[in-house]
Amino acid sequence: MVERLNLPQGVRDFPPERAEEIRRVEECLMGEFTRWGYRRVITPFFESLETISIGLGDNLRDKILKFVDPSTGDVVALRPDITPQIARLVATHLRGETGPMRFCYNGRVIRFEEKGSGKEREIFQVGCELMGLSSPEADAEIIALAVKAVETLGIKEIVLDIGHTGFLRFLLGKTGSARQEIEEALKKKDQEALAKAVSSVFISQTIKGIILSLPELYGSREVLGNFKDIKAIKSYIKEIENILSLIDEFDLSCEINVDLGELRGFNYYTGVTFEVISPRVSSSLVRGGRYDELVGKYGYNCAATGFAADIEALLDVAGTHSENSQIYFVVIPKRSNLRCDAIRLAERLRSNGFRVIVHLSDHDSGKVTKDKNSNQCRMVLLETSQRVKLIEPGGIREFSSIDGFISSI
Repeated sequence: MVERLNLPQGVRDFPPERAEEIRRVEECLMGEFTRWGYRRVITPFFESLETISIGLGDNLRDKILKFVDPSTGDVVALRPDITPQIARLVATHLRGETGPMRFCYNGRVIRFEEKGSGKEREIFQVGCELMGLSSPEADAEIIALAVKAVETLGIKEIVLDIGHTGFLRFLLGKTGSARQEIEEALKKKDQEALAKAVSSVFISQTIKGIILSLPELYGSREVLGNFKDIKAIKSYIKEIENILSLIDEFDLSCEINVDLGELRGFNYYTGVTFEVISPRVSSSLVRGGRYDELVGKYGYNCAATGFAADIEALLDVAGTHSENSQIYFVVIPKRSNLRCDAIRLAERLRSNGFRVIVHLSDHDSGKVTKDKNSNQCRMVLLETSQRVKLIEPGGIREFSSIDGFISSI
């Protein structure tokens, strides 16, 4: 007998209530994606290490959990991200498709985390990818969809942060050997270290000034006004302004901020990036942006933008609304010879969209007693093949026929 039944670090079991909550959020989001014209794709949980590594940024390449396939001897990897898999799918199976391609997905990803980091290795994700368009309209649609999808969960007071990796790439590309030192200072928001690193770079005072101001370039869209007349970065500022103008057409109710100093995903994204955040949790609800170079790594040049949402982060904000919040019935045959009738009644209720439990035996009594205290539970006592007593929070109703009972609900 196994003495220890511990799970590996960073993975968990999910009891029925939590599992139902996760499924509810996934289905709600996937339903919204479908209404916007996005079609579901499914990719494998693991694949060749060499293949999936092609499309991963440095931060995720270091988080791959891998093993040797005993049947082939090949090294395979558990996917730490789904977007590179969709890029591979497009490059290998859909390169002949014309027009924009809209995809959505849900699934789990596995990431290596150091012991004691406090981070989960197993993450539930849903996401969307819009491929084949490099226009600001595509960026605006994917950003608006991310916000609207979060709002379908009843989540309020969210903030949309928008940045531009291309803008940062341009600036840091001017810094030569000091680039790594400057990047580290920016990540830590260390103004003193940043000033020291920039002082050694031979670039124009204008560019130096912009780099030194990056940690503070966060706020309303008025932040962009300081750079409109700087020729070297004018095109990036104009692009952000265009996308913000298009986003306004979607009439989003969230607060919108510009963050020009965010280096997240710097080696992965190529253009406008965004996050949907909530003041109620520390982690992002949604992250995304433009990644025009990814599909090309698999041999097919294709513009792309998209996002991924963290299901459990969304649940932490949305709260718990499991299936138990929906009305359901417990059908109880008064005598054992009414069991067959009870099963038929349960089937009729299920065909009308209700969740139904059939009371199997006296061993079910604990469950029935527990359910009886729920405002969502309706007890259906089958006294004869036709006579029904409905016990609900507001009282008791009796019916002389099954049809009469069904029509009443």
